[in-house]
Amino acid sequence: MKKYLLVSFVSAFLGCQRTPQEPVIAQYRDRYLTYSEALSRVVIPEGTDTATLLRSYGMEWIKQQALAETAYTLLPQLRAQIESQVQDYRTKLLIAYLSRLLAEKAVSQHLPPDSLLQRQYEAQPEAFRALQPFYRYRWVKLPDTWFARRELSQKLYEADSFWSRWLTERNYTGGVVPTWTPRSGLDSLQMFFSTPLSGLSLRSIAQSSRVEGGQAYLLVFQLTGLILPGQILPFELVREQIIDILLQQQVHDWLSAFEDSVYRRALARPDVRLY
Repeated sequence: MKKYLLVSFVSAFLGCQRTPQEPVIAQYRDRYLTYSEALSRVVIPEGTDTATLLRSYGMEWIKQQALAETAYTLLPQLRAQIESQVQDYRTKLLIAYLSRLLAEKAVSQHLPPDSLLQRQYEAQPEAFRALQPFYRYRWVKLPDTWFARRELSQKLYEADSFWSRWLTERNYTGGVVPTWTPRSGLDSLQMFFSTPLSGLSLRSIAQSSRVEGGQAYLLVFQLTGLILPGQILPFELVREQIIDILLQQQVHDWLSAFEDSVYRRALARPDVRLY
């Protein structure tokens, strides 16, 4: 019942006393449910008849208005309490919307520079320890021939840029993943190897042989980077986390200062007093 009471009084506060200048779904006495209001409150699945759903919502809205009005009439001893709760809800709702709007504005205008992010990272590196392993790797599928194996052995310790260029020049299937990847990122290749890829040591390889269309191929995986749980994460992995930390602090400080300034201005008015 409390829900219906609250809906009624919030609707009374937000509703328009005169006929709206837009399409109306339902009317209850001097309150109107507009098409745009109903559309913002109803989730309409794809392929569903919008008009039918909105009409159904309008019927429920009228029912709620009638129940709330009946409750208000039959519970005169609770009217003061109800109106106080509605006013309190209105105040909190307005403040919540304002805080969200100001926070979004502060975030868009106060993105911390990279120099500040780097300083934060260097000041507390121990705060950014890995909770799970991360990997960097590369792989290649090449013909299983003596020449290809010899060529591969010469490329195993080359930089990723040389490896990528080699794949392009030789038209080999493969790739280089220089970004840090969690264990789940290895799953797409793990199915081709009997050796657990996540258990390899740095710079070691796993290989398997395949036959496709009568041609023998060699599939090779090489681990080029490894971060174990407990080790400090590199800056590029925690950059967004640091941004979130700094922005949350900045937004909190900015909103607190804004609220204090509004409070001080209010106290300076002759019609505002603290008794």
